[in-house]
Amino acid sequence: MNPSDQHEKWESLFEQLKAIEPARPRPFFYTRLHARLQAWQEPSAVLPWWLRKPGYALGALGLLIGLNVSVALSSDWAKDRPAETDQFTYEGFVSEYQLNRQGLYADE
Repeated sequence: MNPSDQHEKWESLFEQLKAIEPARPRPFFYTRLHARLQAWQEPSAVLPWWLRKPGYALGALGLLIGLNVSVALSSDWAKDRPAETDQFTYEGFVSEYQLNRQGLYADE
């Protein structure tokens, strides 16, 4: 290829780029930007920032419901345990320290 042909190709491409209009922002872009910046700078005393976002609010709600369900289930498991003996009686003392079992080193 001739170097002048390449030069002409590049020149024609640059001329085409010059003909393109520059990008313009949508109407009232700067007004919306200014309003958003003002809202960001003003502290909102109503809700914390993480509750103003729906994803964080739903996550917090899910965590709260999950904790409530786990507490409810664990309280049901406590009811399934056998009744404990009174620790202030002799039987309670023996069962607490497992004195009614033969140990490994007990003489038989």
